Amino acid sequence: MKRRPRIIYTAQQRALMWERYQKGSSLNDIARLFERHHSSVSRIIGESGGI
Repeated sequence: MKRRPRIIYTAQQRALMWERYQKGSSLNDIARLFERHHSSVSRIIGESGGI
């Protein structure tokens, strides 16, 4: 299994994640936008106070 390179999300990408989360999108749906797993998105949203 090949490991994916680490991604550093820009402020604009984090804002998009937060906006989608507030509108009710699931973590899996948001993660698909960035071709990632939900765990990488949940960390970002958690740091923003969402989860």
